[in-house]
Amino acid sequence: LIYGDTGTGKEVFSRAIHNESNRANKPFIPINCAALPEGLLEGILFGTTKGGFTGAIDRPGLFEQADGGTLLLDEINSMSILLQAKLLRVLQEGVIRRVGGIKDIPVDVRIIATTNEEPYTAIKNGTMRKDLYYRLSVININIPPLRERKEDIPEFIKTFIKTYNDEFSKDVWDISNEVLDAFLSYNWPGNVREMKNYIEGSMNMVDGHILKAEHFTPQVQETLFKKNLSSGVFDLGYDFKTSIDEYINNIEKKIIDDALRSSDGNITKAANTLKIKRQTLQYKIKKYEIK
Repeated sequence: LIYGDTGTGKEVFSRAIHNESNRANKPFIPINCAALPEGLLEGILFGTTKGGFTGAIDRPGLFEQADGGTLLLDEINSMSILLQAKLLRVLQEGVIRRVGGIKDIPVDVRIIATTNEEPYTAIKNGTMRKDLYYRLSVININIPPLRERKEDIPEFIKTFIKTYNDEFSKDVWDISNEVLDAFLSYNWPGNVREMKNYIEGSMNMVDGHILKAEHFTPQVQETLFKKNLSSGVFDLGYDFKTSIDEYINNIEKKIIDDALRSSDGNITKAANTLKIKRQTLQYKIKKYEIK
């Protein structure tokens, strides 16, 4: 069981555990339990049986797909208590039963579960079964927020640069001293996820071997390097011939895009960050055709 604030890198840590284990050549399958409604989540985890309910087909779930490997249950405290009971049976007996099925299917899966809520608080609040907690907490790992382990920042930078070099066909070797100093000075309220989003955005802009401050959006520059957004006038292509409305729209679009990146695409979180209504943000996303 891994506990840590949202965005602290629990999935990255879980993947590292898998990669260093004797299951490394088998599947590693992550699923965010908070992102799916209970009925859908149960079918995805356990699979479905044809005829079990209207429209059901024979389909293996993630437990079967991860057989021999690792299944990461992210934010397990958002899983219903009833579904947690079914998970407990898998841990105790090593078998699953598809939704609508009558046959037990043996599975050999390592379960790594994460929670963004302190486990005993989750138990007290009724969002986690005590017996499931004791079953999962054979090894209990607490991942501190990034601001409390800044010595890890250089390694995260290397990891993310490598990831996006491969994904975007770039050839970035390192970051500038200015960027490194800014990363080490910043408190990272969004933790590792925020850093990953910032690096991903900048890797889209870089065309050389070194990632520099100029490759980040004006909003990120203001956040990380304390540069005022007004310094980004010429970066936005403002030549004093463009209308002020168009210029303001460009700035608003970039701010919204940056908020969505920082929120990992979650519109509700981005709206809270921007202090606007969710419906307003949805309208602006459509207006600016933000993908």
